[in-house]
Amino acid sequence: MSDRLFAIFDVGTTGTRSVIVDEEGREVSKAYEEYPLKPKDVKIHEQVADTYWRASANTMQRALASCKHGSDAIVGVIVTTARDSITPIDKNGTALAPTVTWIDSRKTAKSKEMAEEVGQRNAVRKMMWFAENRPGLFKKTYKWAHIDAFINNRLCGALVSSPAESRFGPFDYKTLQWSVELCEAAGIPIDKLADIKDSGTTIGDINSEAAKATSLRKGTPVILGSGDQQCAALGMGVMKPGLVKATTGTGTFVVTHLEEFMEESFVMYCHPSAIPGKWILEGVTPGTGLTYKWYRDQYCEPEIALAAQTEKDVYQIIESSAALVPAGSDGLVLFPYMAYNLGILYNLGFGHTKAHVARAILEANGYTISFYLQMMEGLIDVEFKELFIGGGGANSPLWRQIQADCTDKTIVLPRVKDSTVIGAAMLGAVGSGVYGDYSEAYENMFHVDERREPIPENVAVYKKLYTVFNKMVIAEMGNILDAIS
Repeated sequence: MSDRLFAIFDVGTTGTRSVIVDEEGREVSKAYEEYPLKPKDVKIHEQVADTYWRASANTMQRALASCKHGSDAIVGVIVTTARDSITPIDKNGTALAPTVTWIDSRKTAKSKEMAEEVGQRNAVRKMMWFAENRPGLFKKTYKWAHIDAFINNRLCGALVSSPAESRFGPFDYKTLQWSVELCEAAGIPIDKLADIKDSGTTIGDINSEAAKATSLRKGTPVILGSGDQQCAALGMGVMKPGLVKATTGTGTFVVTHLEEFMEESFVMYCHPSAIPGKWILEGVTPGTGLTYKWYRDQYCEPEIALAAQTEKDVYQIIESSAALVPAGSDGLVLFPYMAYNLGILYNLGFGHTKAHVARAILEANGYTISFYLQMMEGLIDVEFKELFIGGGGANSPLWRQIQADCTDKTIVLPRVKDSTVIGAAMLGAVGSGVYGDYSEAYENMFHVDERREPIPENVAVYKKLYTVFNKMVIAEMGNILDAIS
């Protein structure tokens, strides 16, 4: 193991992990904490902002406690987060209201009128909602902080966001800075927004308070990270045209590389890459993994109890039953847009069991990935040969096979499943000078654990059922677009 280590905060929608990574891309130690239940007055797609910091501090303490080299070996601290989650804060960095998460689709009449101008800058709609519905708080707000700026501020006093986060605000795609024109049109004071800097830039050092809370060494450089999906793409080497990755966590995110900005269309996003000057094309289905968690919490009390008794992972127990269900779940198809209250179980019959529903949830993720792959292949005129996968869904052999069969592509599984963490570590490695560029970092830090081929007979089943899924997408597209616009 290398003596030069990177400390990664991976702040997600339902939990935070802190991971110590060496310069060869190995996870040295890690800790994870799922967020506790929210107070009753916090809306379903909000989160108590301090929850992110407490979970970050707690998990970093635990990760460092199990790292024999300790904090002295850390040469860079990097934060990567779920994007498009916005918090109003005061001058002390204290949250004035709960964080409005990326799943939240609140909007106002004015933001609807400005739909074409705002585009997919979802944080603009959220800020406009506060201006209309909570004007006193809007006026009192010192800064609107995305999660990366919120955590960076706690670590080193720098209210700084990457372009990957900032693009959801009143962002200018040409200058990669805030748009004066859009700020004025939306009524958002530009001085209430965080600074924007390139990922990989050193933005400060761990301060005394953060050192005490996290066990990191005071003075350790903080290197600006990027969005979770940008880091995941970087961590899987999606750094040139023709490569694509899919990450399954709270939602499903399919990403390919672009050399330059592409006008957004349909349900596709174009974001700044983690690599300055580059872009990614991304398709998002929110809530696919969250649907699986919902299923676990609502319908799997016996499995949860068995997991507690045997110290097994509850999802492994659920999937042992789902694996007995044939490919295609005997015709059951899930439409996984529960985040927009558009979820559908189609073809449900008396012959279906609880295990069928579990497998249908996993298969819906596969159909979703296929949907975006086909759209990307048409948009940029490329045929993807392989699909790099990551996120929590990549831990499941059953889910990996379903992804291979649904997409009819070779699945490439990295040695480290949390590719977001590896991508963040690559930003730290290049930002700290350990490696000269991202290609060198990738060569040293990315390693393949498995290549999984599709099973022809399963592919045939899924191709047939994908037409059912696609018809549901077409039928509900108006409602989906209304929810996200």
